[in-house]
Amino acid sequence: MAALIPVSPPYRLDRTLSCGQAFRWQWQDGTATGVFAGRQVRLKQEQHRIRVEGLQKPEQLTALQHYLAVDEPLRTIEETLRRDRILRRILPHTTGIALMRQDPWECLVSFVISAFNNIPKIELTLEKLCHRYGGPFPSPQTLAGARLRELRSCLLGYRAPYLLEMAKRIAAGGFELSELADVPYAEARKLLLTLPGVGHKVADCVLLFAYGKGEAFPVDVWVKRAVERWYFSGRPATEKRIRDAARARFGPLAGYAQQHLYYYIRNAVTWQRGNTVTRRKA
Repeated sequence: MAALIPVSPPYRLDRTLSCGQAFRWQWQDGTATGVFAGRQVRLKQEQHRIRVEGLQKPEQLTALQHYLAVDEPLRTIEETLRRDRILRRILPHTTGIALMRQDPWECLVSFVISAFNNIPKIELTLEKLCHRYGGPFPSPQTLAGARLRELRSCLLGYRAPYLLEMAKRIAAGGFELSELADVPYAEARKLLLTLPGVGHKVADCVLLFAYGKGEAFPVDVWVKRAVERWYFSGRPATEKRIRDAARARFGPLAGYAQQHLYYYIRNAVTWQRGNTVTRRKA
């Protein structure tokens, strides 16, 4: 028997799960399949509700609502973002994206794996890690006891030593992920950057998608391209300059602005290749 989670417009499950925040959801025929609370779960949005298969306990459904961020005030957020001349033209194509609230450890591992990687390989690596080490997601303690050759067999490549050392440090109590929630963005960012394998983009992704620190503005090749094209008149800009400009322009909604820019520019390329739309200029 399916359970139902109410959602309010403009929330869009498909856009929220498909804009680079999480890598363990697969889409087919309008249904997302993934693992949540240790169970295989199927999600499908039907207008103002999400049909959930695989979960029944009230506490699990409450946790899923929190994870999917269905209670985010998206209408107000998007009204504020529309004050920006660029986002005002983009939002009709991207509306409904919510910032998810992910488990910090899983989010951290996922984005360390994502560095200089493509989405299919990220998904496959996460699948292999979970299959080899069991459970919904391998804990720091589990991965701290892994062997390098085992991790490399999960297609981690050069990231394997980083992941192993990171897991050992966290498992030994040398780094408390839980403490990042209560410190300001800049301080939390500095702390994350001390972990092996964590660069500026990974740190910002974790702070945004796991801790809800809206000042974070992850810069990857897509976002860099979008910001340079639409905010810097096509002129090259360093990642630091882009991050600083975004925080100055959008403040606590910088992370939301990033998601709309990322989703739009990636899909604009797909739309163009499919000849479904002409070249867009925002």
